Amino acid sequence: MKKTMLCTFGLLLAACHDEPTMTFGLEFRVAGSETGALTSQFCSPPGEYGGLMHGSSIDDWEIDEPPPHLFLEAEPDAEENVYRVQVYVASELEEDGIWWEPSEVLAERTYDSAFGESGAQDSFVVDFEEQQYTVEVLGLPPDATCP
Repeated sequence: MKKTMLCTFGLLLAACHDEPTMTFGLEFRVAGSETGALTSQFCSPPGEYGGLMHGSSIDDWEIDEPPPHLFLEAEPDAEENVYRVQVYVASELEEDGIWWEPSEVLAERTYDSAFGESGAQDSFVVDFEEQQYTVEVLGLPPDATCP
């Protein structure tokens, strides 16, 4: 009886949740040109919902160091099954004091399911404060997990 109730509860939860999810994920690696070492690495796994933005600061700075700073953000759009990726310079915090306000967009990319599900790779370079940052983007197929 307990197994039947648990199974029924699981099916009920699945039926109640009809929001689309991403069929692929993306892994990001960013290296600075001065040392070639990674300055940032993060991952958005397959199965993300729309509107759940992932991001990271990609230049090397201390908490109390004044802006500008460099950020990379990836926003999944599960309705269209694409990630919209932006690298931007931020000079001040938004009104809520939590998120940085983009002041200059240095690069924008959109990655679709053909890219992600095939495990494709892309890279591009952005210039910030006399240094170049190489952003590597790797597609993660539906059965992949974040490293």
